[in-house]
Amino acid sequence: MAVCMETTRTIIVKPRSPHGWTMVSARSRSEMFFQTRQRALQFARAYAKLNRPARIQIFRETGELDAEEAFPDVFRGAAGGELLAGPRLVAVRD
Repeated sequence: MAVCMETTRTIIVKPRSPHGWTMVSARSRSEMFFQTRQRALQFARAYAKLNRPARIQIFRETGELDAEEAFPDVFRGAAGGELLAGPRLVAVRD
């Protein structure tokens, strides 16, 4: 199922110098700070589930894209009624 990127909200999770992680959403135009990567991802995933369609872009300390997760709109599935209950991993960088 293709995710329409024109209407998809983008949530960015990235490291914050000198320590911690931050979640940035264009919609809220603010940053939220977290002590650990796991906490930032937990909040970002919950936020994405509530604001579908959305995608999370996770960046490394080097600034490179590490992974991207897509959260399609479950109420507007493709023809045939395909519904996704969880996130779909779009890409992982090694």
